[in-house]
Amino acid sequence: MKNSNVKKGLMYLSGEDFYLFCYSVIIILDCLNCKDGRYFKDYRKLAFIIDFIKDERLVYILNNLDTVSPNNIDKEYLFNSYSNGLTRRSEILKLLFTLEKKGFISLEKGNISSLVNVTLNKKHLPNSFIDKDIFNKEYNNLNGLKSSIKRISTLTLDTMLGKIYRDRGIKTWAI
Repeated sequence: MKNSNVKKGLMYLSGEDFYLFCYSVIIILDCLNCKDGRYFKDYRKLAFIIDFIKDERLVYILNNLDTVSPNNIDKEYLFNSYSNGLTRRSEILKLLFTLEKKGFISLEKGNISSLVNVTLNKKHLPNSFIDKDIFNKEYNNLNGLKSSIKRISTLTLDTMLGKIYRDRGIKTWAI
């Protein structure tokens, strides 16, 4: 129960909770082994992945929409995660610049001038900052996403969106 109470303090308004976004970004980079010089390609993907690590239902839908005929409720739920990702991209970039100033992450320019790649500077995080007991659910959800979408840290944004959304019948638009 203690772990749950700690996280509840972070998630007072999860749609715009920058503490939750911060922990989510750090957990994503840690779990995908994008740390200490191994870069996560294209920060924009983080905005979409955040919903998956927060919500095991999305991971379940993603893992089962291939084999089961999709129902409209699941497709709508998946589409909502796409819309959420679109709306939070600029907030994630602001957060990344703040985390870089603190030394927790490093950013590098991607192959295209508008792209930014990210790596976690784990040695600069306070001890026990990433407590896998407290964030066990988030790590499990991300591992479920990783099993469905291989090489997620190196895929292009378009390829990742295709594998998560378009291949499952969700219409997306160019970003």
